[in-house]
Amino acid sequence: MPYKSARKYILFIVMLLLSNVALADVCVWRDPERTMIKLFPQAEDYKTQIYKLNPQQIKDIESLLGEPLDESEKHEYNIYAVNKNGQTLGWVMALAGVGEYGVIETVIGINTDHSIRAAYLQRVRERKRKALKSDHFLGQFTGKNQQSDFQIKPVEGAEKASNEISRLIKKMLAYDAVLNNHQSH
Repeated sequence: MPYKSARKYILFIVMLLLSNVALADVCVWRDPERTMIKLFPQAEDYKTQIYKLNPQQIKDIESLLGEPLDESEKHEYNIYAVNKNGQTLGWVMALAGVGEYGVIETVIGINTDHSIRAAYLQRVRERKRKALKSDHFLGQFTGKNQQSDFQIKPVEGAEKASNEISRLIKKMLAYDAVLNNHQSH
């Protein structure tokens, strides 16, 4: 009996770890209304734009990033167009990665000129999560666009998470450049 119990426990742990890996590159925009108003206070609604990625789009995104997309990132990506009176104010994008202590879900608001309006962490389990969620850290991304230098000052003691957040934001901007058809390379 103890052998079967231990085997089930190990199987449970393996499945739990694999589920975290699977979640690492797929991200759901949680609580859209609250976050939409946080990023775009004047917004009235949003429209989900679902993009089924074709091989050329994948190639272009990877070219802008300088790294390959994970296999699960090559199928589709959602961009949320934020509107007021039927006019697009900007877009919201979400993507997840893995920090030292688990999944980091990152959301950005993008202005119509394709610069970052604001960044928001909707889920982070890092020990330095308060510093990672701070305006001091996330404010470094405000105004950046796909061509920007992404050298940031990481949160001390959370360098891995800081760099992952920066990588995720850069990746979202690459998706935006290709899928919103304004890339410049």
